[in-house]
Amino acid sequence: MSVLSLLLASAAFFLLGLATEARHRRRFGACPQAARCKMLRTGGWLSLVVSVAPALLAQGWIFGPILWAGAIMAGAGIAFLALNFVPARANARSGNF
Repeated sequence: MSVLSLLLASAAFFLLGLATEARHRRRFGACPQAARCKMLRTGGWLSLVVSVAPALLAQGWIFGPILWAGAIMAGAGIAFLALNFVPARANARSGNF
């Protein structure tokens, strides 16, 4: 269950990171439309909220929030490193999908 919480938190920060214009342009070659930004932000926040449940189920009400805080910190770090240091695809830079 704690791994699921980490995966959901990582996905949340990936989605929130891709909602920014700079990260989206770097990965997909174009600025996101307003509807797509809203969809990415909504998905990111929902994933972050849902990541609480596996942490609470794994550790209970006392240590679950501590596990969740650790999972969101680790997820933010994973997303930051991946979005900033993993090279973008070659065809995304040229604008071809």
